Amino acid sequence: MILLLALACSDSDFGLSQVKDDHGVPDEQDTAALVDTSGEDLDTGTPPEDTGTPPTEDSAPATDTGGDVPATDTGDDPPPADDCTETDDLVYVISRDDGTLYAFDPAGLAFTSLGRVNCGTSQTPGSMSVSRDGVAYVRYADNSLYALELATMTCSRTAYSDRSGFDSFGMGYSTDSADTWREQLYVANEDTLATLDPSTGALTTIGRMPSQSELTGDADGDLWAMLPLESPAEIVQVDKSTGSTLASIRLPSFPDPGDIDAFAFATWSGDFYVFVREYGMGMTTDVYKVTSAGTMTKVLTDVGFDVVGAGTSTCAPS
Repeated sequence: MILLLALACSDSDFGLSQVKDDHGVPDEQDTAALVDTSGEDLDTGTPPEDTGTPPTEDSAPATDTGGDVPATDTGDDPPPADDCTETDDLVYVISRDDGTLYAFDPAGLAFTSLGRVNCGTSQTPGSMSVSRDGVAYVRYADNSLYALELATMTCSRTAYSDRSGFDSFGMGYSTDSADTWREQLYVANEDTLATLDPSTGALTTIGRMPSQSELTGDADGDLWAMLPLESPAEIVQVDKSTGSTLASIRLPSFPDPGDIDAFAFATWSGDFYVFVREYGMGMTTDVYKVTSAGTMTKVLTDVGFDVVGAGTSTCAPS
């Protein structure tokens, strides 16, 4: 996630902790419309014109090919044999206070501690994404990027360096399309969308974004951005080739930007989960669920820690 204001860094001993499965009950609901901003109808398909001639009694029968029609060949190679075996299909989140990694189950609204992350840095985490091969990428406050192996919890620094001045960014994976397992890591700072190759550190600029955002994507090839600084706040579908907005879910009852200390964002099974920590002594993260129809509900209150990064792999249900 991207921190909205300067945050105090902390560094703790590493160990394990547990969080109670149920931290609250739904207490807020907000309905907003899904607005298509592409300038076209959402359904642009037109039934094909029937130009064929009806068959007659003398017409030859259709040829039997001797089997089922094969699936369309997209030209893509099959996924590796171990595809998605190292990645849970839940939402992963990381806490700011002690760097603990949690798996969040949206169906049961439960957090499970996976242990504290030790990447050998005194910086606090700022954003996170998860690849389908079982690696969580964590950006820290100094904009360094680390690769965390989820199976072993081992961590190493990537080749990425912020020499380009891209600064703080949110990030999320999206598949290239709904017909392939191949994916890309997308990153967004306060006004720019780009792709990032963690293996080489290469950053490729795509286009402009409306404002500061956090990203999430899915196996359908969609990319979404949470824009808490807009008025009202929005979740927008992003054109991955230009950065422009394709559709928008407006959230008029979302917390005021001046009240937000930290936020994170992920999609799961067609819905969105927004993790928000508001300013206030003793306050921790609240969790909001936003449906694709635009209904926003606070599903958990004060979970007991501050979420600053969230991510789902493209193995998760979409």
